[in-house]
Amino acid sequence: MLKSKICLKNMICLINPPSPPGTVSNKDTMGGFGQLYSTDSPIKMPPIDLVYIAALLRKEKVEFKVFECLGLNWELAHLSKKVKESKPDLIGIRTSTPTFGWDLKTANLLKGESNSKIVLFGPHVGIYSNEVLARPSIDGIILGEPEFTFLEIAKKGFENTEGVWFKRDGKIVKNKNRGFIEDLDSLPFPAWELLPYQEYDLEKYVRNIKPCTTVLASRGCPFGCDYCPYPVSQGKKWRTRSISNVIDELEYLEKKLGIKAVLFRDPEFSLERKRVVAFCNTMIERRLGIKWRCETRIDTLDEELISFFAKAGCIGINIGIESVDAEVLRRMNRKTVSPNKTFRIMDACKRNGIDVFVFFILGLPGETVESSLKTIKYAKRLNPPFVQFTVATPYKGTELYNWAKKNGYIDDLNMEQVTGFDVIMGNENITAEKLKDILDYAHNYFTHTTIKDIVVKNLRLFSFLRAMKKTIALRKQEKNILLR
Repeated sequence: MLKSKICLKNMICLINPPSPPGTVSNKDTMGGFGQLYSTDSPIKMPPIDLVYIAALLRKEKVEFKVFECLGLNWELAHLSKKVKESKPDLIGIRTSTPTFGWDLKTANLLKGESNSKIVLFGPHVGIYSNEVLARPSIDGIILGEPEFTFLEIAKKGFENTEGVWFKRDGKIVKNKNRGFIEDLDSLPFPAWELLPYQEYDLEKYVRNIKPCTTVLASRGCPFGCDYCPYPVSQGKKWRTRSISNVIDELEYLEKKLGIKAVLFRDPEFSLERKRVVAFCNTMIERRLGIKWRCETRIDTLDEELISFFAKAGCIGINIGIESVDAEVLRRMNRKTVSPNKTFRIMDACKRNGIDVFVFFILGLPGETVESSLKTIKYAKRLNPPFVQFTVATPYKGTELYNWAKKNGYIDDLNMEQVTGFDVIMGNENITAEKLKDILDYAHNYFTHTTIKDIVVKNLRLFSFLRAMKKTIALRKQEKNILLR
């Protein structure tokens, strides 16, 4: 075990491993449980908790190196070489659900070459604690928010550090839990300058503006939708930074690092109207030019607020609609919003030059083939600039997981498939195989050019014929889905 005395003089390596082969890892999404994208995706952004930890270690003058392999574009062999040269006493590895197997391979390799103590962190290890710590190469895990816990490990080791489970003489020691961070202003600004931040890319999220990065102005979500992993990792209590603290960070990013756009990673950016109005007014007063995108709910938006957003530099909003079926949403403890309000908000965003990215989930409990097709067609009618169709994914710790387990829709999950994009279960009305067909249809239907588009845009005959061919193919695909 790590020595319990202060060990500030010892070297620490803080690591975000390379992505699993053939993928791009995004460990910040899905409440920090993460997703895997194909290598075609240009999106490249590290988990923000890693950058916060680096800031805390620097502030406390701990000797450390941070190896963020996503931005550095390092392969496992190069990471191993750099860690070996550093001779660390402690290695901290950020893991996620779909990358866990690969991250464990990374830990095994580094353990064999450095004999360092290895601690894993990320929401995944808090949910699969016993399974993770049972691995021979893992010496400790951090449960809950990792920032102050990791700092304390760096200072005095595992013993009596809250929020840590570790091995002592082959046995697992479970320290007292650490609560969520209540005073978020107590955290220093993330140390982006220690990472290759100019290599990061949020692509369409920020209109391809670079350099760009992420910001976290609040944590937690009080709504607790049954499928959502955010309350699992961040809790249901909404915790906020002060407006001045957030604006100071944005000013620092813009004026010191040259950052031109940010994506707010808050689960619910506009939960409190008074707060976001104050944010927008302060952005305008301080004349910051940095562009930003946020994620929120339609029921917390209105036309006036959207106008404020635009004046304060907002260029995009991510909105979860999930399903057009009110009964499906009710079962998932999700508040419904009238289609009329949804169209009004979409129109207001368009008038104010704000791109909307709409999320839908297919295959939730109670959904039928017919209702899923209605949701897909509703998405096309909304016609947002961007849409994402995912499938019902039972993240452990959510009520959806409990429902799927109880009703026999999942057994032992293949962690690499827990991405939101891979179908790993059906429901009482739709088989997993049929859900795959529906997901494929959703992508085809949303991206096809309709006959109406041809007329409105006055496109050429070739485009008309191609659209007709695609329309016929879609009708055949829909018919097959309904019949099988």
